[in-house]
Amino acid sequence: MILKNAKIFVDGLIRKGALYINNGIIQSMKFGSSEEILSHLKELNENGRIINCNNKLILPGIIDIHSHLRDMGQSEKETFLTGTKAAAFSGITTVFTMPNTIPPAITSEQVKKWMNKAEGNIFVNVGFIAGVPKEMNFEEITKIVELGVIGFKIYPLSTLNEINWTDPLKIQKLLHISSEFQVPIFIHPDKSISNDERNAILQDYSLDLNNSLEWHDNLYPCRMEAEYVNFILENYYKIIVDNNLNPNKYPIVHFCHISCKESYSLIKKALKFYNNLKITFEITPHHLILSKKISLKNNNFGKVLPPLRDEKHSQYLYNELKEGRVEFIGTDHAPHSMEEKLRDYLDAPSGFPGFETYPLLLLDKVSRYELSLTNFVKVASENPAKQFNLKNKGLIKEGFDADLIIVEKISDYLVKSEDFKTKAKFSPFEGFKTSIRIWKVFLRGDEINNEASEPKGRLIKRTL
Repeated sequence: MILKNAKIFVDGLIRKGALYINNGIIQSMKFGSSEEILSHLKELNENGRIINCNNKLILPGIIDIHSHLRDMGQSEKETFLTGTKAAAFSGITTVFTMPNTIPPAITSEQVKKWMNKAEGNIFVNVGFIAGVPKEMNFEEITKIVELGVIGFKIYPLSTLNEINWTDPLKIQKLLHISSEFQVPIFIHPDKSISNDERNAILQDYSLDLNNSLEWHDNLYPCRMEAEYVNFILENYYKIIVDNNLNPNKYPIVHFCHISCKESYSLIKKALKFYNNLKITFEITPHHLILSKKISLKNNNFGKVLPPLRDEKHSQYLYNELKEGRVEFIGTDHAPHSMEEKLRDYLDAPSGFPGFETYPLLLLDKVSRYELSLTNFVKVASENPAKQFNLKNKGLIKEGFDADLIIVEKISDYLVKSEDFKTKAKFSPFEGFKTSIRIWKVFLRGDEINNEASEPKGRLIKRTL
């Protein structure tokens, strides 16, 4: 297959040219617009298929390192088929999914079932992040690691395994496991406020039902996110010093969905003073673009953990992204049924879909010169592939997988959740404008964003 008359993002530049793809691999790239260049590729083109891109932009497929594909006891919210179809139509060609399934993926047996359920039912590539086995059983952890999970996830506020993740000894044991296996630990950074403070906030909420996003932010304040980040950093330093670890044996920690300036600054300060730390973090599109002041038809559609914050945080984090100081974006795609989201605010679950708004809104920022294309591709594709050792992905390069997204700038139109492929037909981005259209998406050279496409995604497994 040949993609001709394209603008191709290569090595930080947009170059006019053509790609030759064979057996799912980018075999050749030719730059320029002469017929002589195209005729050379035509000689190589075995299947004879040629797609005229008409000057549209080709980017590497997006890698989303944080999603909840549900299924496994939660098919009313999402299935592997619907979730990965939503990703495919959005230009996201690889996703990592989290372990809060029913039952949770905290045993090797459950992780196997999880992976088997995905096999043959995914339109994009999927990597699996497991929960931690009860009592951190070493034998069970070994079995899970051998299954090829990307890493382990912990939720301090809602543990999957009856482990108290505010206990320093438990965290130190977990970091030892990361050090031993060199496996990443994905951390939802947060701590609970006191019962007295919680009760006072709930009392205020009962008197002001229209201010629920503010209330939600107060229940899960920035200071608790920062406290937990600091708690992890202190224990990280401790096991390095106590065990005299070489940098190649440092634990690997990834902080999920950092939402506040304070916690962001703590991580950045640590990385500035200690170059060898194996610590990374992500920021979500909604914590970059939205704030708790947003006006919604139903505030439940904006209820998420961590909560939407004050504008000073989103503005600060977005500026850091613009300046190239953010390395990863994760959507935290978290679909729920409409029935759940229409409950009273206290009873409605946190989370909303993110696949189908992420590329449209961030690339729209690029089109309006509010974000560089280079920085977008780094956080969306290049950095995730490099950090998580996804070989031959994240770049447009000869010998790399033909996981590609072709986009074009068109007239502004509105985001409409009723058009989503996910089962979750709601969004806090409802009615936002974008000028970006996802034209075609390829997974190893197969077009995956049309209704006739088949689920040809593969399981991404971490190698030991």
